[in-house]
Amino acid sequence: MTCAETECMRLHHVYGCTIASDLDLHFPEVDGSLRPEMTLRRSADQVDIDWVPESADLLIDACDEDHRTGCVAALTSHGYRLRYYGLCEFDVSRDLAEVTWKLVAGGDPGLVSVLAAGALLAFRLIMAGHLVLHASAIQARGHSLAFVGASGMGKSTMATLMCAGGATALTDDIARIDFDGARAVLSPGAVESRLRPAAVPLQELFSVPGAIRTTSDGRSAMSLPSWAKGPVSLDAVVVPQRSPDQVELTLTALSPSQALILLGHFPRLLGWVDTGVLAHQFNRLADLVERVPVYLAVVPWGPPFAIETGTQLLDRLGWDDQK
Repeated sequence: MTCAETECMRLHHVYGCTIASDLDLHFPEVDGSLRPEMTLRRSADQVDIDWVPESADLLIDACDEDHRTGCVAALTSHGYRLRYYGLCEFDVSRDLAEVTWKLVAGGDPGLVSVLAAGALLAFRLIMAGHLVLHASAIQARGHSLAFVGASGMGKSTMATLMCAGGATALTDDIARIDFDGARAVLSPGAVESRLRPAAVPLQELFSVPGAIRTTSDGRSAMSLPSWAKGPVSLDAVVVPQRSPDQVELTLTALSPSQALILLGHFPRLLGWVDTGVLAHQFNRLADLVERVPVYLAVVPWGPPFAIETGTQLLDRLGWDDQK
C-alpha cells in the first residue's frame, strides 16, 4: 500500500482489524504493506444539520427529544450513520469498509478521535457480528482476564494495577470476543489505559512508567506493557465492585444465569433499539457465560492503590505462575 493510495494515513491493526485513518487514533502503527479492512477519512461534505432519521431506520437512539445532544445510529441509503449531536458524524458503508467523518463547526477534532477509536470501532465490530464487551483485559500467569463494567467502575484502573504487578495489557475499553468451539477468543486492542484523575497515582507503582498524555475528554492515557501477539483464549471475566472500606479483595463466582443478567447491564454502546442486533449480542453473551467463568470482585479502592490487590485476585482465581 503506497503513500499515494492512503494519503499518508496511519495504519493500525487492532481488534482483529487493519485500519487506515487520517485521524490520530493513538494506536501503534503497523507495516504499511498490509491492506486495510476499514478506511477512515474526513469528508469534504458538511454535516447536514437538518437530518433526522426515520424511526424505522434507527439502530441506536441515545439523544434528547430535540436531537440537540447525545447520539443516534441509523440505516441510510449507503450504509449507516453514527451521529454525535453538536460534534460530528460518521458515515459507514454497508460493507463496513469505508468510513467518512464530518465535524460540526466549532467541534473538537480531538474528541472525534476519541469517539472514532472507541464508539465507532465498537459499532463496526457489533455490526460485523462480533460480541463486544465494555472491558479492559490483561494477561498474567499464562491466563487472560477481562474486567467488564460500566464507565467509572474501575476496568482501566484494575487492568493498570495488574500491569504494575507484572501483567501485560490486551485491550482497554473494548474487547472483541469470538468463539472457537468451546473457547472464547479475545482479539488484542488498544493498550493505552485511559485513567480518571483519582487513578493517575497508579503510575507511581511502575518501575518504568509508561508515557502519559491527556486525552481530549480529560483523562490521562498511559501506555502499558502489552501482549504483541495474536488472539488469546479468554479464561475469566471479572466485574469489579469498588469498596474504599474493603481490606482484602473478595471474589464470588456467578452462575451462568447470574453472569448473563449482570453483564447485560454493561453494553459498550448505550441506546440500542434494533432488535436484531440486541438479540445477536444477547445470544453471544449467553455463549460467553457458558464457556468462561464470571466473577464479582469486591476490591479495596484507593488512592492509594495497593499493588498486592492484583496478586490477591490471581491467587483467588487459583492461577499459578504457570498455566
